[in-house]
Amino acid sequence: MLGASAWTIGRNELPHRESWIIAGRCHMPVTILDPPEKPQGAAILFHGLSADRRIMEDLGSYLSSTHGLRSYLVDLPGHGDNIDRFSFSRADDCARMVVRSLIGSGAIDPKRTIIVGHSMGGAIAIRIADREAVAATIALSPAPMPRPQRMPANLLVLSAQYDLPILKRGARALAQAAGGERSEPRDFLEARAFALRVISWSDHTSLLTDRRAFRQAGDWTERALEIEPSHRSPPSLDLPALLGLLAIVLLFPLAATVTTKVLGFAARDRPPRSLAARLVLAEGALSALATVLILKAFVPLSRLGLYSGDYLASLLLVAGILLLGWNWESLAGSLDLGLQTLLVAALLGLAVMLGMGAWLNWQTADLWLNAPRWLRFAALLPVLWLFCFAEEVTLGPVGERRRRALRFFVSLGVRAELWLACLVAYYALGSGQVLILILGPSLALFSILQRLATDALRKRTGSAAAAAVFSAILAAWFIAAVFPLT
Repeated sequence: MLGASAWTIGRNELPHRESWIIAGRCHMPVTILDPPEKPQGAAILFHGLSADRRIMEDLGSYLSSTHGLRSYLVDLPGHGDNIDRFSFSRADDCARMVVRSLIGSGAIDPKRTIIVGHSMGGAIAIRIADREAVAATIALSPAPMPRPQRMPANLLVLSAQYDLPILKRGARALAQAAGGERSEPRDFLEARAFALRVISWSDHTSLLTDRRAFRQAGDWTERALEIEPSHRSPPSLDLPALLGLLAIVLLFPLAATVTTKVLGFAARDRPPRSLAARLVLAEGALSALATVLILKAFVPLSRLGLYSGDYLASLLLVAGILLLGWNWESLAGSLDLGLQTLLVAALLGLAVMLGMGAWLNWQTADLWLNAPRWLRFAALLPVLWLFCFAEEVTLGPVGERRRRALRFFVSLGVRAELWLACLVAYYALGSGQVLILILGPSLALFSILQRLATDALRKRTGSAAAAAVFSAILAAWFIAAVFPLT
């Protein structure tokens, strides 16, 4: 399945060119997608906070293959392959310098260029219009920002129905500042067209894969650049990429089963007891609320150098200590430190991290660690082992059937309580950690997969400590790979 998926994807990929744009203090990795025929214009795409240029590749490929644009996908500072330090002002300045450099070198004609951005990248795309006059701007769920000095030429704003309220208010404010919709041919000729489109049944992140959003962006591009309308539909769901990811996921239980059987591991867990679900959830809720109050005064890992990642890691550290405090009597029976078991768990964790990281890096997002991120990974590992071990102690052995299912949902409930505590901290305590809220769907999906894999490993090894090692490797990888470098 993995081989067939890779062959299908490679056979249908557009030509890629990897390059760098160096302008002033900015060192910007760029992926260039060439259309099948002579380019009819250019599109420069900027990703959002905690993303990278690969997440914009679906939209860039659509604009290249269907509308004949040469697409430039850019990594902003602190994101993806860009190891420069991130700050909002630096991202803004470097994005402007990329556009200016491409115009100055003659690589693009501003009259045949559109700027596309998502979230933070959408706000950057709108602000670029204050300095550079391009043919059109498309902003997908733009981040909150001061009102631009002048409205961008031919601006299309795409908003998600289930976006964060602050982002929806920002989109409506842009529509008000623009004076409402203007989308007649004369408006495009005068570079004053504007439209706000709300994509139903979508959220902040799903806009990047929503074919309705692609179609809106494509239609706007055709009208702004006076390109012949394309009758090709946006690509359907990327089935080969999903099948390849599924193949990697399915390889894990096979590898775990073979490894534990060959090495002759016997489950050494104490017999499963009945899980007091309400008690565990109550402990999780109290720990989560106490943790955000502590972090209001002091963030222990503030020097980690990851934007919002330092807060999330500190949240897990403090919550883990509190959970261990609630369940101190269960600690001794769970602390099985068999060296061989720990080593196998670590090797399986690294194998999953590298396998999924390589595939996602090729297809979806840059989750392959560079040198600065490997250093963060190493620093995060002991911190996250403590939290993952606290989870294992609190939940107890895996068990069978109903108990295993109950244990699974209780563990997700504890994670949800931590996220809700961040929500309370953002609105009630002014924590400023909006990125953790935006990443809610990604954190939920990661937690589900991480828990399924960790339970499978603990069931086979009978070791809470080994399961925590495996789980911590995946958690450290996620935080080190996703959050921007500062």
